[in-house]
Amino acid sequence: MKSPLLAASALTLILSGPSFAQDDASSDNVTVLDTITVTTPLRRETSLLRSTSSVSVLTEEDIKRSAASDLPALLRTVAGISTNGGMGARAAVSIRGAKSTQTLVLINGVNVKSATAGEASVFNIPLDAIERIEVAKGAHSAQYGSDAIGGVINIITKSGSTCGKEICTTISGGVSYPWGGSAGLRFGGTTPDGATFSLGGRVIGTRGYNFTTPDNISTYEPDDDGFLQGSFDFRFDKELGWGAVYAAGAYARARTEYDDAGMWGGDAADNDLFSGKVGARFDHDEDWSSTVELSGALDKQTNFRKETSYEDQFDTQRLGILASTEKTFRFGEAANTVTFGGEFVRESVDSSVAYEVSSRDLAAAFVQNSFEYNGLTLDAGLRYDHNEQFGEATTYNLGASYELVPGLVARASYGTGFRAPTFNDLYYPGWANPNLKPEESKTVEVGLRWQPTNDTSFDVALYETRLRNFFNPLAGGGLVNVDAARIRGVEATVTHRFNERWHAALGLDVRDPADLTTGMDLLRQERVKASLEVGFRATDKLSLNATLIYGGKRDDNDPTTWMRTTLPAYTTLDFTAIYDFDENTQFKLSVENLFDEDYSTSAGYRSPGRTINVGFTRTF
Repeated sequence: MKSPLLAASALTLILSGPSFAQDDASSDNVTVLDTITVTTPLRRETSLLRSTSSVSVLTEEDIKRSAASDLPALLRTVAGISTNGGMGARAAVSIRGAKSTQTLVLINGVNVKSATAGEASVFNIPLDAIERIEVAKGAHSAQYGSDAIGGVINIITKSGSTCGKEICTTISGGVSYPWGGSAGLRFGGTTPDGATFSLGGRVIGTRGYNFTTPDNISTYEPDDDGFLQGSFDFRFDKELGWGAVYAAGAYARARTEYDDAGMWGGDAADNDLFSGKVGARFDHDEDWSSTVELSGALDKQTNFRKETSYEDQFDTQRLGILASTEKTFRFGEAANTVTFGGEFVRESVDSSVAYEVSSRDLAAAFVQNSFEYNGLTLDAGLRYDHNEQFGEATTYNLGASYELVPGLVARASYGTGFRAPTFNDLYYPGWANPNLKPEESKTVEVGLRWQPTNDTSFDVALYETRLRNFFNPLAGGGLVNVDAARIRGVEATVTHRFNERWHAALGLDVRDPADLTTGMDLLRQERVKASLEVGFRATDKLSLNATLIYGGKRDDNDPTTWMRTTLPAYTTLDFTAIYDFDENTQFKLSVENLFDEDYSTSAGYRSPGRTINVGFTRTF
């Protein structure tokens, strides 16, 4: 594990060499670094550079220059994240070797996972609605409760704050191969009294490709699996004399096709996803504010087969209320911020399957404390969760970071996490076990973030996660808490802008995902992943971008024999060309998997082949 880390360190020295001619902030040649803030790790605004845990950020500019057609394809470029599936497939997304059910996915801070399947329908979150993505890695249950074992993916939808005038109207459209197309419309801006707003909608469809391979006997059907989605999103923010009010929401409805060779099962599904919130912030004084927020989420899936009467439905809803207060105490150059909060959530299920229990209440109380003095930051948090089905769970986090020299910050953290059993885990007929205990984790991490200039950054983290009480299926049906796992890894990222025309980014992810019960690797987790992005501004109007991704070998179970098999490594190349016709009109050509690499990240299922998209955007 030392070699990749040394290679990444050497590379950052090479890349950063020309950049030490730093931008002059004054006659003393002092460089003033841009302050990048994130809200996800501690549920409040904090400095990315001074964070005590690993955080990756995908900005709107990153999304624009990416060749990704959907959210899972975009997320796979982030170090530490593993994905599978193509557009329309129920892609699984996981962080640092944890299962997808142990990864918390939020839209604007609202949990959007299914209360039955235990996963978020990330394939149904439209890429065009996203302004920013924050990925907080490691255990964050002390902040968010259940499921935040591997980490948290917080998807933040578009606001109108970047419009620069009272209203902007943006139209977009495109065509793709495999044959499909998209069209979108967005309004956004700032009102005369300072409120920002955004409202967007789009439709996207594709003929798709055949998800399964012929050796997947139980499900293979020789047809293309198409995808059609319509969606809209909204966001409103208004600062007031006493605080602020805000609202945000996103809804998507999609029809997806998939393979199932049996005539008594479905081969298509209608999927609905909704996430929304409305809230208010009350500023008691300069250093003290309180927040009250109401939220709701819906995940609905109806499976069917057109030529039969088969149909099943899984409709889960989540309604919640969150209240918190945050106070900062200042002592000279020191600042201590304390946050107290509580939340209540009602989860319910409406299904064609008869669940013994169809609703449950969850309540939690939490406290977070952050202390900052000069270059030192200390974080500590404690959370108590009560679930009327399985009982209670207490989690905590400890973290520290120290700025050794300007722009160079060392960090360390320790946190615990848990994952509550879903309705399927506890009550699905013939499968469930109502006596399951929560899955639990402990994670330790040390890291180093270096930002010598605004053009160069380097981040490296070493971590170990211990998991216990894994849910394990029995041969005769049912689940038990038996499995334990240990995941060790190192992540390194380097970004550098050489000049006005060239930039590059390198990511490296090496991990050892060990199942301590069997002594073998955890399934569907690669040991090595690497990415290299190179961007070139060819002219004032034309930008070119290429991204190379290497995915190492991973183990899985053969879908026919159920024997363990090893999926081979793969390499893909994505390419993007963006032409700015004028300051308001943009054309984009993107090609995913340029060389049509034939590979799988899940046994018996294909990953997408070459995908070509041609699109335009016009803002009025």
